[in-house]
Amino acid sequence: MTIPPSAEPIPFARLGVPEALESKVAPTAPLAGRMALARGLMPLAPEAQLGCLYLLAMDPDPGVAAAATRALNELPVKHLLGVISVKTHPKVLEYLAAMRPADKVLDERIGMLRTANDRTAALIAGRADKELCEQLCRNHERLLMTPEVYIALHANPACAEVHLNAAEAFLRMQQALPAVPARRPFLAALDDDDLIESGAPVAAPVGAQAAAPAVDPLAPAPPQAAAGGPRIDLMAEIEAALRGERSPVLVAAQEQGLDMFDLGRLTGAGPDKALAEFKFDFADEAASFSWDLTQDHTDVDSEERGKLVASMERRIAEMSVGKKIKLAFLGNKEARAILIRDRNRVVAGAVVKSGRLTEQEVSNFAGNKNLDSEVIREIVANKEWTRKYPVKVALVNNPKTPVSEAVTMVSQLQKKDLMMLTRNRNVPSVVSEAANRLFRVKYRGGGDD
Repeated sequence: MTIPPSAEPIPFARLGVPEALESKVAPTAPLAGRMALARGLMPLAPEAQLGCLYLLAMDPDPGVAAAATRALNELPVKHLLGVISVKTHPKVLEYLAAMRPADKVLDERIGMLRTANDRTAALIAGRADKELCEQLCRNHERLLMTPEVYIALHANPACAEVHLNAAEAFLRMQQALPAVPARRPFLAALDDDDLIESGAPVAAPVGAQAAAPAVDPLAPAPPQAAAGGPRIDLMAEIEAALRGERSPVLVAAQEQGLDMFDLGRLTGAGPDKALAEFKFDFADEAASFSWDLTQDHTDVDSEERGKLVASMERRIAEMSVGKKIKLAFLGNKEARAILIRDRNRVVAGAVVKSGRLTEQEVSNFAGNKNLDSEVIREIVANKEWTRKYPVKVALVNNPKTPVSEAVTMVSQLQKKDLMMLTRNRNVPSVVSEAANRLFRVKYRGGGDD
């Protein structure tokens, strides 16, 4: 099938396509060259190959599109794991999640990327296994950014009740809990505690016959489960428990595929529909924000910038927590400067995870004594940033930096910065003493030469 070329400008840089290749993958490029790229006959860097194949999969020529699609679907998972990152275009991530056969390892990598778009995250949450469900339930940023993820997890039989309850408690605290069915009586991955809570029998360990409850053979048959649910046969449940087998009522519920667990019904996008609705385009969730919140302002004078920031502050204050987090990842420098001061630590923490941060911004944040301690810890945890000398200087002079990390950085300071640290009365005494001791050892009493 021929896919009509997108009318949007092609974001070559964001797709990882080098400038030298732009003219070779464009729809107007010579057909032979496009076909060679689609078939993998030209050596490319892995990131460039992924971007080029995505572009060529929407090529107006059916042969090129088919070849590129085949190549995308045949890329080994191990290869993809070494390529995809927060820099990978969200539409490429969506393609890999929606159009290739589901793969547990690839789903885990894509599902935990904060740059994956909402549709991708919800699609993966709906089919995640128990381990990935737990990770997604703990991913507070994603739960707030994409309420559909919680809805998909709630509908996913593999999601254990204990993890879902933790996610629900967090969302309630944030006043961001989406509407879902009240109960999930049968799950594929329930713990014993969950089974007890739901009222279903719990399988006893093998050899626990002595602990089996007595049964009156003249007792009336147990009542049927809730309308539409499976009939509970108490004898069958006990016999299964004695054999160490799973509860028949749970197995029956899974086989029937109860409607209330149908992700398609809850979200309007079942597996087949998810595949059918994929669109080859370059849609960016940044488009949901006005240009002044996402575009960098380099040619604005100080007076105009002041008005702009004041307007931004008013609009950001009215946003939901989830939208603020999304803006933290997609917004410009001015937006990040506002969001880093947000009273919600999840929002402020999202700012320091933004891939758009500059070294100067990180240094400013690292030295800001008014930021939440958790934000400082996020900066300390990023080894790429802590290798930057200005960031180290800012961190050792911030009393909110963990003492153990600050003391380690003291030994890496140059003479002038070390001397200034010895005079800083705001840092913990342990840090100050370490700076004094090192200065005496290295510079024999603090001489200026």
